[in-house]
Amino acid sequence: MSIFADSNRVSIRAIAESTTAWGVTPVSGVTRLIRLVSSSLMAKKETKTSDELRADRMVSSVTETAASSEGDIDFEFSAGSHDDFIQAFVLGQWTRPMSLDKFSGLNVAWGANNRIDIAGGDFTAYFTAGRRIVTGGFNNPLNNSYFNIASVALVSGVTQITVSTTTSVAEAGSAKTFVQDANDIVLLKNTSIRLGTGGASTIDSNGTNAFASAITAGQLVVGQTISVDGLGYEIGSFDLTATAPTDAEFVSVSDGVKAVVFEFDNNSSILPNRIAVAIGGSSALTAAALADAINAQRVAGNLSVSATVTGTVVTIRNQNKTGGALAETSANISVTAFAGGSSASGLYTITSLSNDVLTVSPQPVVDANAGGLGVTIKGSMLRNPDDTGNLPHQLIVPQSFTIETAFNDIGQYEVQTGMRVGAWSMNVQAGEIVKGTYSFSGKETKMKTATVLGAAPYTPVRSTSTEVMNATTNVGSLKKNGVALATALQSIELKGDASLRQQTAAGSKFARGVGTGRFNLTGTVTAYFENGEMYNHFINHETVGLSFDFTDLDGNSYRYSVPAVKFTSDDIKPEGIDQDVLEPLEFAAFRDSATGTMFQIDRFSASKSVTF
Repeated sequence: MSIFADSNRVSIRAIAESTTAWGVTPVSGVTRLIRLVSSSLMAKKETKTSDELRADRMVSSVTETAASSEGDIDFEFSAGSHDDFIQAFVLGQWTRPMSLDKFSGLNVAWGANNRIDIAGGDFTAYFTAGRRIVTGGFNNPLNNSYFNIASVALVSGVTQITVSTTTSVAEAGSAKTFVQDANDIVLLKNTSIRLGTGGASTIDSNGTNAFASAITAGQLVVGQTISVDGLGYEIGSFDLTATAPTDAEFVSVSDGVKAVVFEFDNNSSILPNRIAVAIGGSSALTAAALADAINAQRVAGNLSVSATVTGTVVTIRNQNKTGGALAETSANISVTAFAGGSSASGLYTITSLSNDVLTVSPQPVVDANAGGLGVTIKGSMLRNPDDTGNLPHQLIVPQSFTIETAFNDIGQYEVQTGMRVGAWSMNVQAGEIVKGTYSFSGKETKMKTATVLGAAPYTPVRSTSTEVMNATTNVGSLKKNGVALATALQSIELKGDASLRQQTAAGSKFARGVGTGRFNLTGTVTAYFENGEMYNHFINHETVGLSFDFTDLDGNSYRYSVPAVKFTSDDIKPEGIDQDVLEPLEFAAFRDSATGTMFQIDRFSASKSVTF
């Protein structure tokens, strides 16, 4: 019986080509599976029909004159899944490379105080020494944090990631534990960082010039959005005295949203809806049991707090920053109420910078970081570059891919070289998954009977496992000039065109190259018509900056910014009875003089499970 190709058995794998060798597949390297909804990648050829005159009225020949590769990949937006393609589209470079690869579950454990183990296979290709990761889901707060990779090795079937710390502790994996690439970290757990010093709109490093190397490398630039983690979390404590709590006494912990009651127990009998805490042989042991119980509730999703223990003192940090409460019913326990919470951590846009001071917007609250907490600053930015500097993100660099479409059920593999991204679109529609398209133009297409990119000498890796985003719960407010609009939106659509052209030449069946032309970016914002604010921008031909955010269930986030646009139409009209009046605003982007770009994306790894 014949076997016909099934679309459910199709996969696409890609590898970036050298920027100096268009259309040449690298001899080795990491190839990645691409997440997609559909593909129209195909071989294309051009023919000419002979104009020869024949008495029999027949066509004497049909001649092939040129050949190329082209087509689209349609996708659903998810963090990290297509970041190489958007980079190639704008001819730029991310200021910090990041894949957002994630491994989770029982196989992810802390094997030692400086080593994360991933059992079940060789995953060394996903992690690189010198890059940063984030861990989460562990009971001990010390095991949930940002870390620098010192080395990666495969030992007896276990991938071992050694990190530059010895402060963690061995802990088995669970359904909640994970390790994820987080190489957007620019500054890792720096204890000198302060916010709003002297009431200024700044982030400074107290004279230590902590930002110098990042500025030199182009990893911190004006106009970039950064994320600050580690400050503004309210802290309280329970202090168990030398006399341990007695059976049935309890304490309660609230993070401002959820609350849990913890009952001390020595006879396995507690009231309903309370969490048992075993009374140990000493106050210190009981305090350790209380901290473990609180952390277990965090892992279970019932509380957003972390607990650490020193002697008889259990220190609790509210991951919701503010609004929490601590209470007790035992004379043997002293309570220090939550204090110190603020909005210090969060997103800031750099307006100017020096080796020691970043001037930012919005203005941060004053946080002198008196406790010397390790503050982490993250940021990975992509722009269409202006080619006016010598930093990597400023250079215009044409990029291409070798792409293999595998028809796995029939053993056929279509390999295309020199594939450049010529167009891109993204559609954010209320009630729908966020979708988009990449359009490619390239060189040669060959059909193979064995995989090229899916086997040695290449190292095949899987696609990302991040959540697909939707326009209902994963998209933030549209911002105009940095301020969130109250206007309700129905949809946002962006379209970009790199103006590619096939560079054909005599004596060559395939093009000698694919040229890139002017970068064009347009879009449409469709809002419910409420007032004349946006219409006035259209009528007055004013320059407006637009941005909007995406955040997935794990906390990975993106900010898309078009810093300078002109509205080209605002077609407000009633379409008929029983309908809302909509305001579809079409816009065209142009170069922003302050940032030297038309399009910017800032991305951030997840921080939801990180404890401070």
